[in-house]
Amino acid sequence: MKIGLYLPHYTEAWDGDDPRWGNMLQAVRVSEQVGFASAWVIGHHYLRFERGRPWSLWDPWSVLAGLAAATERIALGSLVSCTTHTNPALLARAAATVEEISGGRLILGIGGGYFGAEFEALGIPAGQRVDRFEEAVQVITALLRQGMVDFEGRFYRAALELDLAQCRPGGPPILIGASQPRMLGLAARYADLWNAWLPFSTDLIGDLRVLRRDLDRACAREGRDPATLRRTATVAVGVLGRTVRYGPHEMVNMATSRSEMIDRLREMETEGIEHVQLCLAPATPQGIEALAPVVEALA
Repeated sequence: MKIGLYLPHYTEAWDGDDPRWGNMLQAVRVSEQVGFASAWVIGHHYLRFERGRPWSLWDPWSVLAGLAAATERIALGSLVSCTTHTNPALLARAAATVEEISGGRLILGIGGGYFGAEFEALGIPAGQRVDRFEEAVQVITALLRQGMVDFEGRFYRAALELDLAQCRPGGPPILIGASQPRMLGLAARYADLWNAWLPFSTDLIGDLRVLRRDLDRACAREGRDPATLRRTATVAVGVLGRTVRYGPHEMVNMATSRSEMIDRLREMETEGIEHVQLCLAPATPQGIEALAPVVEALA
């Protein structure tokens, strides 16, 4: 199983510091040294909850480009970029650029968006998100996999070539985060990887089994062998006595000890999960290094 680090956006994960570039770069470099397979950048631009202060976040693609230039081995991913927030042709070009800078280490994570306050803050219509996503994913996959697109839909129009030499034939792998039937169908149709977001799950394995069953059914409806769609999951892990939070909301810690964590991750592996992104607190060098035995045990 591959273990990845989800770079948090909340101060508690950085021992009270704001998530500055220096914090993020240090965390990813230490992760690379420890043996983590990947590092993931939050795809949001702005978060506002009912309680607590709003979070105005660094541009995820600028952060990914910086990390791509400053690291050597670790895979880098967006978890996940909302296609409604960025023109899909421009998002594909940003992905191709980071793929080039990283030497072929990008995983392009995309989704349809869900956070109403973010749409409102950006002045972007929040309606018909799945309809918009269905068009956007066609533009993105055509540009990255075939190098050109000629598409005209209700929401997007694109007719151009991606005249850039890509590191990998067919471009970077595309991950789609999905849990609802229609989005699962689009993941089955277009994605290389699927992601389940589970940091609030109190029945981690049970919820995963339900989603796995639904995804397999979606693949069957699309005429796709479920084994060809790789599965990833995001879970929360607190170490050094810390609690993991998403804004004001406390996440469910998937384990309380290293041995329990290893057992739980192996259970996830038996459910078909090959890559896990850890929402970690604290995401300091000490917190990351505390997981070195877990990474080694599962490598």
